[in-house]
Amino acid sequence: MGLVSLLLTSLAHSAEQEDNAKSSLFHETFLGNLKAANDKIIQLADEFSDEQYAWRPAEGIRSVGESMTHVAAANYFLGSMLGKEVPEGINPRAFEKTVVEKDEILATLKASIIFAREAIEGVSEEDLETTIKLFGKESPKLRAVLIIGAHANEHLGQLIAYARSIGVAPPWSK
Repeated sequence: MGLVSLLLTSLAHSAEQEDNAKSSLFHETFLGNLKAANDKIIQLADEFSDEQYAWRPAEGIRSVGESMTHVAAANYFLGSMLGKEVPEGINPRAFEKTVVEKDEILATLKASIIFAREAIEGVSEEDLETTIKLFGKESPKLRAVLIIGAHANEHLGQLIAYARSIGVAPPWSK
């Protein structure tokens, strides 16, 4: 009976390690892709001049700076849906109106990227299935995680189009 118990314990431990490996693979892969998109957003953000942060393609459409603060606000909102508490004194809903200078926008964006990454790192493989209320619907936490990545890539593309429209070359394409 001792040997059977030892084998069962070993198999359970092995399955647990496999689950942790899957979690690590997911986190490593997803966070690597997210980092690549966010790094490009930050690199591109540095290329715009202070004045270009106010440029918008048309009336009623977000400016360069507003697009970046929108990404930052979403990082805080979605990260909080994963269970991470937004730091006291930070009001993401007000970013587009209150965070307007280039240096402040960059600092806010960088802090939000760290916040979102930490929120994702805090979600275990099993917890990805936990149901949350997201945009009025019951959804697994995994959906919020995936939206963070999709949102970063969506706005990276938007900012590339903005940059090209006003003669700013993305640094990785020079």
